[in-house]
Amino acid sequence: MLLIGFVGLRGLGVDNDGVAYQDAFRLVGEKYSWLDLLRGNYDETMERGYLLFNLFVFALGGNIHVVFVVMALLTGLLNFTLIFKYSPMPFLSVLVYLCFFFLYRDFTQIRYALSAAMGFWSICFFVDKKYGWSFTLVFFAAFIHSSVLIVPLFYLLYIAIRRYTFYLILPLAGLVIGFFDPVMYLFMLGGLPPTLAGYVEQEEFGKSGYMLSAIAEIFMLGIFYYRSKLTTFYGDRAIDLFMVALSFGSFINLMFISFAIMQRLSSLLFTVIVLVMPYLFNVIEEDVKDRNIGVLIRLVFAIFVLYYGLKMIDIELVRPYSIL
Repeated sequence: MLLIGFVGLRGLGVDNDGVAYQDAFRLVGEKYSWLDLLRGNYDETMERGYLLFNLFVFALGGNIHVVFVVMALLTGLLNFTLIFKYSPMPFLSVLVYLCFFFLYRDFTQIRYALSAAMGFWSICFFVDKKYGWSFTLVFFAAFIHSSVLIVPLFYLLYIAIRRYTFYLILPLAGLVIGFFDPVMYLFMLGGLPPTLAGYVEQEEFGKSGYMLSAIAEIFMLGIFYYRSKLTTFYGDRAIDLFMVALSFGSFINLMFISFAIMQRLSSLLFTVIVLVMPYLFNVIEEDVKDRNIGVLIRLVFAIFVLYYGLKMIDIELVRPYSIL
């Protein structure tokens, strides 16, 4: 609740989007009707589900801070209940989530944060073969932020290709493509959605980073090496899906390394790290001759994660669309 309050009760202007959300809240309440929003008859670039919620809060006499609190509450409940349900080391998983995702996602981009949390649950439902729940979550999440539509593409990739060697190589392909700056080529060909094209026209590229892709590659190698032991905890299907998610997320991140806004797609898929990490450490500790060495590896990783998270507490990282 403290973390949820930290996000939901923040002041305007602390992050990039707070003032823009306030302007959208006022515009929706003063200019648009329920029918306008349902039909998509509005000028805002935000998804209609989020705008309809704003109009609902406005009609009840609330303000943008009510929106912040409710969005933070829903996002936090979805993320933290999932972690405590599926992770054998929930506090370490929460630490990883806070240090890698919390400031960039929950604290600065509330629509994307809630949509990503719903996408995370969708992946877990897909693992459990609860397809109805999985696709229902994606459907509704898309009305909050369209980045969740990367999840069905990830499912299709998993269905089409099952070879681990392909997924180990895929991020390298993204790295090579990234050197040629595909964003500009897509922009010149008219292949970018209007919102993303607007960022290019305004030269608001930001810059992504290699760190999460490097960490994802390490975890992928761990999954590849310890796959048979990991399947005793999660099963073949879950481990294969986590492998695909890390590989595809790394591919997207490296391919669009010069366009930080695309981190929203890769970051959503990278979230599976918080579930892979505990079991990977378990099998490493069982595999090494001295269990203390395995515990030391986990401790070193936790210290690195904490260091990374502390580095994220920087106004230059929280406000612009950039990340280490």
